[in-house]
Amino acid sequence: MKKWVGAILAVVIGLVMVMVDVRPVRAASDTNDPYIENQIHLSQIQAIKAWDVVHSNTNITIAVLDTGADYNHPDLKGNLLPGINLVNPARSAQDDNGHGTEVIGVLAAEGNNNIGVSGVLWKAKILPIKVLDKNAVADLDLVARGIHAALDKGAKVILMSVSSMSYSQALTNAVNRAEASGAVLVAASGNEEDRVAYPAAYPTVIAVGGVRANNQPIKESNSGPELNLMATGLNVYTTKLGGRYGTFSGTSAAAPQVAGAAALVLARHPNLKPIDVRQLLYQTAQDLGEPGWDKSTGYGLLNIHKAVTTPMSMDFLEPNNQRSRAKAFPIESQIRGNLGPNDTVDWFKMDIPYDGKVTFHATVSVGSASPMVATFYSENRTPVTHYIGNGDKLTVPAKQGQMMIRLMRNGGVSAFTYVLTSRYSINPDRYEPNDSMATARPLVGNQISVVGNFHEEGDQDWFSYYVREYGMLNVTVTPDTKRMDLVLNIGKQDGRETRWDPSYDNGDRDDPTERAEKEVSPGKYFIRVSEYEQNAVNAEYRLDLYYTPVKKDPNEPNDTYQQASPLAGGNLMTGTFPTASDTDWFHFTVNRESYVSIRAPFVPVKSGMRLALFSSNNFNYPLAMTNSVAERADQGKEVLGIRLQPGKYYIRLNSSISFKYDLYRLTVNQQELVAGYRDISTHWARTEIARLSSKGVVKGFDDATFKPDQPVTRAQFATMLIQAMKANRMPVGSYSGNSSFRDLPKSHWAYNNLGLAYQLGIVKGYPNNQMKPDQAISRAEMAAMVARAHNVPLYSRSFSSYRDVSTGHWASPAIEALTSREWLRGYGSLFKPTGNATRAEVIVVIAKSYKL
Repeated sequence: MKKWVGAILAVVIGLVMVMVDVRPVRAASDTNDPYIENQIHLSQIQAIKAWDVVHSNTNITIAVLDTGADYNHPDLKGNLLPGINLVNPARSAQDDNGHGTEVIGVLAAEGNNNIGVSGVLWKAKILPIKVLDKNAVADLDLVARGIHAALDKGAKVILMSVSSMSYSQALTNAVNRAEASGAVLVAASGNEEDRVAYPAAYPTVIAVGGVRANNQPIKESNSGPELNLMATGLNVYTTKLGGRYGTFSGTSAAAPQVAGAAALVLARHPNLKPIDVRQLLYQTAQDLGEPGWDKSTGYGLLNIHKAVTTPMSMDFLEPNNQRSRAKAFPIESQIRGNLGPNDTVDWFKMDIPYDGKVTFHATVSVGSASPMVATFYSENRTPVTHYIGNGDKLTVPAKQGQMMIRLMRNGGVSAFTYVLTSRYSINPDRYEPNDSMATARPLVGNQISVVGNFHEEGDQDWFSYYVREYGMLNVTVTPDTKRMDLVLNIGKQDGRETRWDPSYDNGDRDDPTERAEKEVSPGKYFIRVSEYEQNAVNAEYRLDLYYTPVKKDPNEPNDTYQQASPLAGGNLMTGTFPTASDTDWFHFTVNRESYVSIRAPFVPVKSGMRLALFSSNNFNYPLAMTNSVAERADQGKEVLGIRLQPGKYYIRLNSSISFKYDLYRLTVNQQELVAGYRDISTHWARTEIARLSSKGVVKGFDDATFKPDQPVTRAQFATMLIQAMKANRMPVGSYSGNSSFRDLPKSHWAYNNLGLAYQLGIVKGYPNNQMKPDQAISRAEMAAMVARAHNVPLYSRSFSSYRDVSTGHWASPAIEALTSREWLRGYGSLFKPTGNATRAEVIVVIAKSYKL
């Protein structure tokens, strides 16, 4: 995967892109452009205020490396120079994508012309250089050629709303030439939610990130030690192809605002060098985030008005003459300062991401051999001191963490200005040297994780792994930044040869991890990790290796019922299905009538597993079967539940989806039945439940449970009372169907019994013609309904048997009447009248009251 994504249009499109014309609104007093009030970004970066001082620059050429420009756009054509098309030199630089037109509109749509919008620059000489094709994609060499072409045309500002996560030597050479030629380079930081991309990542390029209207960075904007400035990056209103207008977003929209600011600074101060322009823009930025520079917002939000009205400082980072006031000196960046008799010390702090080394290139304005002394304080290391003169280059070891830097004027030297440019490189990883098959580092274990890097150009990391038995090998390689474009290769040694798989190179910008999954056989394997472009990258990757041997099925052979295996421990089935034709048989014995529940704690597949249950008397027709073993296992549900009589039973398992690296686990649980129920064997109401079940007064549930402690509903209780009356040979008649309740349809299972109980006066309805058949009854309601069923005489008492039932309670007469007959009991001195009546409680009351 080659990670050059020209203008990062994936983010421009993925954010907000409004391709519409907007009705003109009232023009601002500063310009007569109809859509100026839609350009909120101009106020945010103080461009409108700056226009009182300067609004144009036609003395320099500003090159825009992008998809070209719409030469027919009425708001652009007055500011466009004849362009250069490096994609197809035989054609003009007419934009065939739209991105370049949007970028140029932010930079230099003609201002105050009574048309559309205004760029940061009203009047300018814009040189479009088409380096991106119609899909906004290019390669690094073409972008480098674009910089050279711009310099050949004398450009003094070069804008690149393009980004690549890969380093390029050709691009490096072009950037260095631009600095030497006096051209200011501005580039978008990129929209990968990662480290600043190239070319923005170079120390002499202004790296621009994007913020929202509230000055918070947009989510996609790249950040890190190379970030310099922020500008509006969301819903920036600009020109569109075909003479239209609309918004676009991303760091591509932010970068042209800074390029325009650089041109306005040069309009005010035409003799400034690129470093002067950069430092002035940093000096005048509105601080955001942490005080001073920070990796999320750089030096802050672009402020054009301050940039064009503030005198340039040769040392804007002051005061920093004490360690406690140390200013940030990011790796891969550039700082400038002064030292002299009255300012002898400058302190800086540098965050080091990994153990490595930092190289400093120095420019000092005096000719003394060593005018400056630099001392470097790395954590847990002895300080290192160097003497620095103009043009010197020094390299300092640096531990991960924060490194403090003290710069001192050497004694006897007059005041001077210094510029330090930092370059960072990571140390070799702990497995080096492992750059070849001969030096491959062995990996041992079934689960291994190693961390490596590419510390120099062309670095490759080799590992070996010995497989002792057939199995599955999973290897993933994950970088900690998208700057690292990984390629994974796996090969098996075959005598003197090594047979290699095709490269694993499927990662993309959103998911850069490379993954390999393959079945392996005994032998030696080599694993090679490399960087696509063979670049050195200051980052790390993590290699995770998981080896899973083929699981041995402990119950094979059990492919027929004659070979059926007994359940392990009496209740466990395990096995694999290495092929879809494999079948596993198990057998078990039931000694007493039982409910047999089969569950699957683990099934390696998501579907396709089948189970059938047979009696030893008949293998032609299963007693029960299901094709949803895996699905029910995943839901935590019972796979199969069934009542079984004493005897021998067989289970047949198979799967249409094979697996051999994990064992399935199925359990068989037997629960002896009491009166046909599996949940009453130790219950206090066991005798009454069993007796009334045998008389047909009560029934349980299909899963062989009675659920004795579950609340009883009005429908259930009415049915139990009617059945009890019938068991006692009491005349109950039949339901006439005269009374209808709107919540008791004829389809309800208890329609007749509830209607009959209502007809007999046992059950009463509720207002609004409701029966509420599925509502749980309270203990008070239970007492009242039993009393009505028996026509028990009810009268008020002068005392109460229970502390929580007053003599004035509506159910007190029924509760006292049933208590005196010993049909009903409370909980000591309490009755809990509002508590739900349970199925067990009503069974006992019915048994006593009907003498069943």
